[in-house]
Order: sequence, then C-alpha cells, then structure tokens
Amino acid sequence: MPRSNRPRRGGRPRARQGGGPVGVGDPLRRGVEEVRYAGQVWAVRRVRPNDSGRAYRCPGCQQEVRADVAHTVAWPTEGMQQAENRRHWHTVCWSARERRRPGGSFA
Repeated sequence: MPRSNRPRRGGRPRARQGGGPVGVGDPLRRGVEEVRYAGQVWAVRRVRPNDSGRAYRCPGCQQEVRADVAHTVAWPTEGMQQAENRRHWHTVCWSARERRRPGGSFA
C-alpha cells in the first residue's frame, strides 16, 4: 500500500521560537548529559566517528583514541571549560571509570 504524504490530524508539535531557558534548547549543549564523578560534575557527550585525522589519549587505559572511532568526551562543568580540559575516552573505558582509575593525562 502506498504511503500517504498528507499530514495527519494533530501532526507534530511545532518548535517554539526562542524564549526558552538557556541550556534546555541550547544547540551547544544538545546531547550533553551531566554526571557526578570524582567529586565533580562532568559534562559528557558521545561523539560519532569523523574523518578529522586526530588522535587523542584515553585517560582510562592510556591508549590512543582515533577520531574515526565513536568515543565519549568528558569535561568538568565548573572552572575548567576550556577546550584543552576536555578528555576523550573510549566509551568502554568511560563506562568502567569507577573500577579503573584514570592515569597521567587525566590530572
């Protein structure tokens, strides 16, 4: 049976135009969750693979995290929000962060 391209009754709710609280609809904070870890609140974001060619050092296992692999980026929300304070973790290492304390590049 062919698909109907006509909008259905009720349809999707329309997006509000501005005026919302900052952080809720802020495009820079989209996909970011806050997690309490090591006595601080961390902003955490999952990153899709890309072809930037960069490589990072995972603080959980001290191995290389290439940009062409999906991974997790975490940074403290208070005081240190500069780009150099972001840490790129393997997603598995971030999940095991309580069992395996981070090493050198974390501090």
